[in-house]
Amino acid sequence: MAMSEWVKKELRANYARASRRGRREAKTEPRASRVIYLAREEALRIELTNGVSITIPVVLIPYLKGVSPEDIRAVEVLGRGGGLHWEHLDLNLSVPALVSSIFPAREWMAELGRVGGRRASAAKAAAACQNGRKGGRPRTRAAARSHA
Repeated sequence: MAMSEWVKKELRANYARASRRGRREAKTEPRASRVIYLAREEALRIELTNGVSITIPVVLIPYLKGVSPEDIRAVEVLGRGGGLHWEHLDLNLSVPALVSSIFPAREWMAELGRVGGRRASAAKAAAACQNGRKGGRPRTRAAARSHA
């Protein structure tokens, strides 16, 4: 049974959207380039694609409590570094989730906003133009009260 043209078109569009999202997330989310189990420290060292290394004690990862060091050592980096995988344990963990569990959410979200705020788009350019015609960026309520 042949696929209709509209199904093929929809599949291509979905694939393009997913690819764009993956590239965007690869720039804004932490990704692993390498992971090593440190037996002496009983910890995982995750080397991120941006050059940062994070060491997480295994006791802080609930899914790995009670797992033998040999099984923990068998960790692999998934795909583009978005996850860690243990074949024998049938376990996948998200690298962004592990990293965000280490950092306080407010600071991490601020960093993601800072990185995302540098992105240029047609919608941002149009909004800046429109705000410029109105006299600039709208004031916050606190700033408006202090000028009154």
